[in-house]
Amino acid sequence: MLVLKRDLFKKYNVMMELNKVELDITKEIINIALSKAADSLSFFIKEKVLIQLLDLKMDSHNYAPLSKKNGTQKSYLLTTHIKGDISGKAYLVFNEAEVEKLVEANLPDSIKSNPVEKANMTDAILLEVDNIITASVITQFANILQCKLYGDVPQLDIMEQKELNPFLNKNNPELLNVMYISSRFITKDLDTSPEFIWLMDDQFFMSVKSVVSDEKKLELLKKLNTAV
Repeated sequence: MLVLKRDLFKKYNVMMELNKVELDITKEIINIALSKAADSLSFFIKEKVLIQLLDLKMDSHNYAPLSKKNGTQKSYLLTTHIKGDISGKAYLVFNEAEVEKLVEANLPDSIKSNPVEKANMTDAILLEVDNIITASVITQFANILQCKLYGDVPQLDIMEQKELNPFLNKNNPELLNVMYISSRFITKDLDTSPEFIWLMDDQFFMSVKSVVSDEKKLELLKKLNTAV
């Protein structure tokens, strides 16, 4: 009986895939959200920040929430649980070199020279960066899809890079859809490429599909996109 239920879900889940127009709408929403997040990060670190969306992949029927970062460095995994009308998880992934760049660009020398203070401030900076970016994306999804959404308090896990993908697979329910986003953070002294891995339930797909046939939602999307 359990196998049958899984098979039925897979058939249903394939039907929920986004077509090209719907995928383009999703990209537009994320671009708007990242632009808003860049403005908030600029205020936080007191320096102009640009965030570029490099790639977006949706995978609703072949479940594989995997990071594409390779190497022997440590991974910094930030997790936010998404709650409300749409449920899921939002991951933000940095490697050790990217974190070091972020810290070097934003910490005073007095703290950099103190290992304990530096570690504490590193965690605080990463949690705040994740909070700003994830909250921005969630806000734009909520506004454009016209649903209630909020993110829980983010948490930080630090692990060896080889442990990251097994961790992601182990700690996620199989009934969520994968949205993989590669991005680029740019400031005067910083250029990094963190990953976003979002796991969303089917309500997300249905909400995105509803935008195509809703003139008010399309108009709002156009207005926000023009302002970016």
